[in-house]
Amino acid sequence: MSAQVAALVATHLSDRRRSVLAWGLPLGLMSGFVVAIFPSVEDSIRKAVNGYPSGLKEAFGISQLTNVEQYLQAEMLSLIVPLALGYLAVRAVASGLSGAAESGRLDVLLSAPVSRRRLCAAGFLATAIELAAVLVVTGLLTAAGSVLSGAGLSAGPAAAGFANVWPLALLFAGLGIVVTGFSLRTTIVTGAVAGVLVAMYVIDLVGRLDAGLSGVRYVSVFKYYGNAIENGIEPLAFCGVTAAAVLLAALGAWLVDRRDLAA
Repeated sequence: MSAQVAALVATHLSDRRRSVLAWGLPLGLMSGFVVAIFPSVEDSIRKAVNGYPSGLKEAFGISQLTNVEQYLQAEMLSLIVPLALGYLAVRAVASGLSGAAESGRLDVLLSAPVSRRRLCAAGFLATAIELAAVLVVTGLLTAAGSVLSGAGLSAGPAAAGFANVWPLALLFAGLGIVVTGFSLRTTIVTGAVAGVLVAMYVIDLVGRLDAGLSGVRYVSVFKYYGNAIENGIEPLAFCGVTAAAVLLAALGAWLVDRRDLAA
């Protein structure tokens, strides 16, 4: 990493330093609460899940809920955390690119001079660090909830579950840079990528619910997300999604480099 990119990353992180707690605290407290109440609801939850249709359990990645790791996966890691982090990713990367263009800061930065590709790279790297920091905060608060309640959450599987969200969320940061190559309006960038995020989740859900439509899941990143808290991180999927995120960011940087910033 060049000194210029490192400085841009540091600036981006400084500008968004509050977001780590603004996102990590609510998600962590919610996850911690989910873990903390598990001992008191374990029996009723187990009985309820046994009566669920098999197709519904498959759709939401629930085989059974006999331990706190499975409960955390069902309540937080299957939907809330990946959707929240995916949205945070595009918000973070958009704030440093389209947001800077709207506020006029981008013109100042480019007069330094700083290349557009380095700006995109810095935004992507800073977002990757921000996402990791939010996941760490969330994981620590979740662990605290387990310790306080005696829920017995295993540290290794829980860490794998939260870490597995990182490449999925980072993919939407890369997609955000691509959309920035077409529009410098933050609302458009955020709205478009958030729409893709939700659409991918719905596509994956439909594929799970209807075996005849299972093939559509291959166009959704959630197909490769898996259930790391129970099965561990799948290295090929983890690295593949991360590589896809980097390629999207590179494509976006190329598009941003070619576009007219006055448009």
